[in-house]
Amino acid sequence: CFPAMRLVREWIGSGQIGDVVAVQGDFGWSTADCGPDDRIWNPKSGGMTLDISMYLAQLGQVAFPNQAVDRIQTMASRKNGVDHTALTNIQYQDGGFSQFYVTGKANTEERVAIQGTEGRIVLDPPAHVPEVVRLFKTSGRGQDEEIVRKFPYITSEKYTHWNYPGSIGFVHQIQSVGNALQEGLTEVPHFTLEDSLQVASILDTILAQARESGRDEEEILFHDQQEEEERKLA
Repeated sequence: CFPAMRLVREWIGSGQIGDVVAVQGDFGWSTADCGPDDRIWNPKSGGMTLDISMYLAQLGQVAFPNQAVDRIQTMASRKNGVDHTALTNIQYQDGGFSQFYVTGKANTEERVAIQGTEGRIVLDPPAHVPEVVRLFKTSGRGQDEEIVRKFPYITSEKYTHWNYPGSIGFVHQIQSVGNALQEGLTEVPHFTLEDSLQVASILDTILAQARESGRDEEEILFHDQQEEEERKLA
């Protein structure tokens, strides 16, 4: 929906960076000020996976369009019974990779890089509502030609304050859905029902692995403190 993402798809589709090798990204916001009753701790809807992982999970569809997921591996830590930090590796059927992490322990840079055999595309922070994209054409190791494209947010005198940075950018999503409805469509061409189902399936798998094998942050802290005490006594 974002103009910047349409350009990214065009660059990839036209082979500007060659064959895509991998996509990497991060997204995190600090939950330090979230009280015990905050919605982020609700196991039915909370945890960082259900809160923000979809922004990164869908990047595989941009980098590897129409490809099925081959396998998913996630490592995670938990807090208050929900996933708090999760790092995920995804491999697609033709061998491409997507790697990302989400966390509630820190406000991260939120930068995305899509690496190809002949260059890379970088989405400047905040990448989930992108304003600036960069195309690096590689002519040799350490030799890049950079092309920068900027897509400033729509300005509004009426709406000047948002709870989350860049939220005005979601007007593009509203416009896209509105246009589809006016044309009698049941889905938008650049994000179909199958795309939505694939993202949902990825999140389900990440969440299941995070809750099954993730370690409690309190347990990790206790273990570290115990090791420190043992070192002092040695």
